[in-house]
Amino acid sequence: MHLVPSLRMGDDLVERGLDLYKDATRALHERGAPTWYEVELSMAQIRALFTLVDGGPTSIGGVAGRLGIGLPAASSLVDRLVEQGLAGRREDALDRRRTLAQPTEAGEALAQRLRQGSREALRSWLERMAPADLEALVRGLEALVAIAGAPFAGPAREPDRVGVEG
Repeated sequence: MHLVPSLRMGDDLVERGLDLYKDATRALHERGAPTWYEVELSMAQIRALFTLVDGGPTSIGGVAGRLGIGLPAASSLVDRLVEQGLAGRREDALDRRRTLAQPTEAGEALAQRLRQGSREALRSWLERMAPADLEALVRGLEALVAIAGAPFAGPAREPDRVGVEG
């Protein structure tokens, strides 16, 4: 089967975009790495901490669901965060059979520090971009976020064309 040149060019752009995304995220991780090296948490514990920071008070079942793990594993992760002073547990006021976990101030501060290094690096890069390049990047990211927020109908789905009448 012979591909139409525009499809081949589109595939090349997608591959180039994927490669550039990988390079940019690698550079961001390297800039934020010093803070990450100081943390003595497993990746699973860090993911659990971010789940609590991003979700607020969360049941252990909610932690398990968000991380795609079982209740015992989620409970164990939260226990480790509690032992390190990064999370707390309390009864759910609406259902006393449920236990809610939430980050402590120390847990919130650690999550912010872990995210801050990459954010500051990205901010400095964006500030150094030419205005036209920054505008193009923002437009592209807006389009990406719009598609990412759209319902997924399968691998062959074409992106919605906003503002185009047919």
